Amino acid sequence: MTIDEIKEVVKIKYTNNINRFNHIIGVYEMAMKLANHYGVSSEEVAIAALFHDYTKYDSIDDQVKYINKEDVLKYQDTPVIYHALSASKLIKEEFHIDNELISSAISKHVWGNVKMNMTDKIVLISDKIELGRTYNGVDYLRRLAFQDIDQAIYEFLVENIEYNQREGFEIHPEQYKVVKKFKEQLDEKNK
Repeated sequence: MTIDEIKEVVKIKYTNNINRFNHIIGVYEMAMKLANHYGVSSEEVAIAALFHDYTKYDSIDDQVKYINKEDVLKYQDTPVIYHALSASKLIKEEFHIDNELISSAISKHVWGNVKMNMTDKIVLISDKIELGRTYNGVDYLRRLAFQDIDQAIYEFLVENIEYNQREGFEIHPEQYKVVKKFKEQLDEKNK
């Protein structure tokens, strides 16, 4: 599939949710800028960015069809992650896109992982800082993402956990592990 064909598939999927489609295009555009800045393959980044939310508004029942039972149980208190896991599997089955870089970036775009490559990082932070996002501090994170992507992700994840705690949302233990890993890497880098 070409990038234009993928855009069309996503546009059709989100015909009745133009805001979500615009968000996806915003993630794609930001991801392309970051990929260019960091010298990362734009094809994998583009495909992952365009498909990252492909199953976001599918029913939980439909999402879990693509997720192994172990992960369904592991994340049952934080089902927000299901759309990332299911989309990464669905693209293999429905679109025959079998690329580990793409699947990894899609599956890790919600709160990251202790093991992330640059494609993963670009898709994750692009989802959080695309130009349609307007939360307090997003302009700072946009600038920071082009200076130090790890620092930008770390600061976003810390603030996101604090926000979710204030709002009473469940925090998965994995989220704390990811923050800790980024902190350790940043501390090591800044020695």
